[in-house]
Amino acid sequence: MRGIWAMKIRSLGRRYSGATGAGVFVVAALITLTASACGGGSSHTKPLTPDTPSEVPDDPEAGLPGFSENEDGGAGGVTASAGGSSAILQNNEDGAHALLKQFVSPDADHAALTRSLRPTSADYKSMFDAQTASKVEAAQAKDWDSGKAVIKPAKPTQTEIKIWSATGSDLAKGAGNAKEFPQGYKKVAKHLTQEQLFFRFKFVEAGQDKGTAYDGLAFVNGHWVIAPKPWKALGAASKDADDDGGNGDAPPPKKPKKKKKK
Repeated sequence: MRGIWAMKIRSLGRRYSGATGAGVFVVAALITLTASACGGGSSHTKPLTPDTPSEVPDDPEAGLPGFSENEDGGAGGVTASAGGSSAILQNNEDGAHALLKQFVSPDADHAALTRSLRPTSADYKSMFDAQTASKVEAAQAKDWDSGKAVIKPAKPTQTEIKIWSATGSDLAKGAGNAKEFPQGYKKVAKHLTQEQLFFRFKFVEAGQDKGTAYDGLAFVNGHWVIAPKPWKALGAASKDADDDGGNGDAPPPKKPKKKKKK
């Protein structure tokens, strides 16, 4: 279009090259029309339009690890929502506390949370020597399969958590926090993986030391599991092995019976 109008202007320019003001006016008018028809003029701008989806840059955080809606720690692991997973997936007391906070939530599904802590065969082998691992797994399978294994506070008011940790080596030597664990660990300590960290915990009321106690919590193969009272699988049950006493602490010593006078 621009080329056609340019040719016409040149033709008219030659025709009116010797003309007076009228000719010049006609040429000027034609130039103005040409500019309008061809979209000329410095004041004209193209209207803004929104970016199409293909033009919008990708979200720099999309798809990065740790930003998924649900993250699974693997077989036997606890599913954690985004934001809490980094705290839970730590092999230390902070990680254990983040995990156990779920059990004191008002709307906690204790059965489901407990099931998520069931160890796999590989997990048992990460905590015990090979022979003991199979014995503990077999001994605990009945409780797991029956659904009777449920970890929960004995009272709704037990909303605070106390945690102790000790390695298998500590438990074997009676070092560190070993004294906070049930006496039964002395009977199974030599079968524990020496560098593995084990946790004992209690659900207690505010300001209280006694509460509902559990043991055998561990972080293995990238997730949390629990294998409580493992000494029972070795036939090592005794009066002092399980010192929970029903309230999470060692039972009080029995008073000696007085001899009857004859």
